[in-house]
Amino acid sequence: MKYLSLLLCLLAIFVTSVRAGLPEDFASANGNLASGHADEALSTYKTLLTYPEFKASGSAEIWYNRGLAEMQSGDAVAASLSFRRSLLLDPASFPARVQLGKTLLSLGLPVPSGWKERTMQILHPETMIVGGAVIGWIGALGLVVLLFQASRKKGLIALALIVIVIGHGASVLGTIVDPRRTARHQAVLTAKEAVTLRATPADSGSESGKLDPGTLISILSRNGAWWYVSAGSGSGALLGWIHSNTATPLLSSYKDS
Repeated sequence: MKYLSLLLCLLAIFVTSVRAGLPEDFASANGNLASGHADEALSTYKTLLTYPEFKASGSAEIWYNRGLAEMQSGDAVAASLSFRRSLLLDPASFPARVQLGKTLLSLGLPVPSGWKERTMQILHPETMIVGGAVIGWIGALGLVVLLFQASRKKGLIALALIVIVIGHGASVLGTIVDPRRTARHQAVLTAKEAVTLRATPADSGSESGKLDPGTLISILSRNGAWWYVSAGSGSGALLGWIHSNTATPLLSSYKDS
């Protein structure tokens, strides 16, 4: 199993190294990563993410390989953040999802495995959003044409309605499962030690729980340097205030090196 994981990593590095549009430095960093020089590779990946072409929109490939380098360097918390960023840019990336799962397990954290994750493994959210909308509008156009015909065929009208429902339904589903929809309000705990949740936004506030590094949190509100956050879902969710310097937002940090 260990060798299979290594093979998958090296295969992913090889595939991404030949992707068009990436600078030569990326191939050099991949070479360092494959040869075990993780620190040199990590330094190059960080530099690449400051390039104008990647600073604004990021790069799923670079974030993924940066995560691999951080894992090799022993920083699983940072790696979990990088893999999550890679998945934001390419939600259907199987290698990034596998590596994120392994990283979370190494941190003792649960691995996301809900219906949203399973759906994204089948179809990319953008494919569902755009493709579904196109199919839906084709069905709507067909329905309009059928309604203006003298001899209206009920079977074709019913088919057009089904196409409309399926198409726009797929588009709505793609929007729901797309992790970028909620990412602007999410962050990852990047502190080196467990973070204490406080009942009030102050160091003197009573403790309401603790969260492990690498935990994905939702930012519910802000009060100066303090964030009111939730972790988990349903009745088991933990709520409390944390200092903002203990976490890194998923989206705004695309611009960080």
